[in-house]
Amino acid sequence: MGRIIWIGEVSGKRYEIYESASGEIRIRNVTDGTNPITATSTTIIDGSGVALNAHAARHASGGADPIGSDALRIAQIGLVLGSGSSVNIPAGGTYTIPKGIHYVFLGANTRLELYDDVAASWKTAIAAGGNGIVISDGSNARLYNAGTAAESSNIRSFQ
Repeated sequence: MGRIIWIGEVSGKRYEIYESASGEIRIRNVTDGTNPITATSTTIIDGSGVALNAHAARHASGGADPIGSDALRIAQIGLVLGSGSSVNIPAGGTYTIPKGIHYVFLGANTRLELYDDVAASWKTAIAAGGNGIVISDGSNARLYNAGTAAESSNIRSFQ
C-alpha cells in the first residue's frame, strides 16, 4: 500500500500501526483495544465501519463534519514539484535536509532519518534505496549513508 508515518502522541494512550492479513492498514488503540481507523488502498474507514468520505461519516458525531470546512485541502497548497538536485554523501556521512517539503530518491545505502526528540536519537523513516516525501524544519530530517563508499541521492523540492 505504501508508507504510513505516524508523528505525535495522545496522553495516556498507546497506538500501533500494522497491516492486517487482508492488506488493510490499521491504527490500533492498544490502551482500549479498538481500531479507530482502517485504510485500504482506496478508502479510510472509521471505527464504526463508515467510510470517511461517506455522508454518514460526516454526521456520525452530532451532525458535525469530521473534517472542518476550513481545513487545509490538497488543492489549497498550490505547490508543484521543482527541479531536482543530486547530493553526494560520503561513506558514514550525513546531509541535513533543508527546510521545506521535498521528494527524495535515496541511494542504495542511504536512508532518511528523522530526529526523535523523546528518545533523543535518529530513527529511520525511509529505508535505504527507497523514496518518499519529507517535510523538514531544516534540522529534524537527514540523509545517512551507511555504506562503505560515497553515493548520491536526489532531492526534488516542492515550490
